[in-house]
Amino acid sequence: MNNIKWLVIIICNMVVFQSGKLNAQEINKSLSECIEIALKNNLQIQSAELDVQQAKALQGTAFNPEKTGISYQQDPLTPDWIDKKVSVTQTFEFPTVYTAQGQLLKQETLLAETSKRVTLNELTKEVSAAYFNSCHALQTVRLLQQQDSLYSDFLQRATLRFKTGETNQLELMNAQNRHQENRLQLNKANADLANSQLLLQKLLNVSVPLGPIEGGKPERAVLSSPLERKLEGTAPILDYYSQQQNVAKAQISVEKNKLLPDIFGSYSFNDTKLPGFQIGISVPLFFGSNRAKIKAAQIRKAQIDIERQQTEQALQNAYSVQYNEYLKAKESLAYYETAGIVQAGEIAQTAQTAYNLGEIGYMEYIQNMQTAIAIKLQYVDAMNEYNQSIVLLNYLISP
Repeated sequence: MNNIKWLVIIICNMVVFQSGKLNAQEINKSLSECIEIALKNNLQIQSAELDVQQAKALQGTAFNPEKTGISYQQDPLTPDWIDKKVSVTQTFEFPTVYTAQGQLLKQETLLAETSKRVTLNELTKEVSAAYFNSCHALQTVRLLQQQDSLYSDFLQRATLRFKTGETNQLELMNAQNRHQENRLQLNKANADLANSQLLLQKLLNVSVPLGPIEGGKPERAVLSSPLERKLEGTAPILDYYSQQQNVAKAQISVEKNKLLPDIFGSYSFNDTKLPGFQIGISVPLFFGSNRAKIKAAQIRKAQIDIERQQTEQALQNAYSVQYNEYLKAKESLAYYETAGIVQAGEIAQTAQTAYNLGEIGYMEYIQNMQTAIAIKLQYVDAMNEYNQSIVLLNYLISP
């Protein structure tokens, strides 16, 4: 039994040691550093860049004539070489078709680049939101740890007083309840912190956990440009729809040019006669298919116009809502920064002094310290709400 007991102790110590090593490997970064890493490492960005490269490579397919035909002919009744003929034929679409196809491929490349900018904007928003959530969780954990120390001491004192008969069971139950509730909140905050760090790790595509730079004051988000009450329609997603319209226009141009005649030519020769050649055009007498493709492309362009209008309306509504949320969060944060935090510090200092002088009992001291920490927790919440509102506004007004 003793051997088993010592084995368990050794295993537990190894687990704690390894856990400490893992925690020590956490890397602390600023928001700008996290965004910079994400723009280099994120898999979605890498995929978007490959889409751009693929679109550029496809530009070389604009000039795509049909395969060259080579034929050999001999009259079976006269097997002499004089009746043998070699012919080379080639068909080209009307030259403007290749020009239109080149313009279409260029517009599709621009569409891929615009799509990449949309992905960059989305990624910046996600990284910023996760980063500020990590800041919020970290500050919350620290405050709840302070409160846990207070409640642990309170529980020890209440237990001792109950055992000596100085107080009743009600005080002990109150101390146990506060201690347990705070532990639950602390566990939740630690889980939130771990989850936000894992999300950052995923977005940045790194192999070690990431966390915000530790400091006494929570980091504050910054607006990327001045705010107006009305969105100016510069969001990358709107540029994406505009570029989709350009692609649809180019597609219509390609289909219209395909109604023009094809050009074909052939060259033939044998060993006794002069070489011969032939040139002509192929007129599309049956153009119902091309007409249908033109109509479909025009319908697609109209559909994109509607989708852009819907998206612009949704963005404008989201911006108006978020602008109001920003004003509300700004006012709340201003209160805590100018008055709330000062009051919390004064409450904690006054309570500590009064308790040291014996002017108040331990229960009153705990209540005042709890009030001070509660104000600080509200300040941390207000800071995160403000930061998250800035993150969404930056996403909406990003050029």
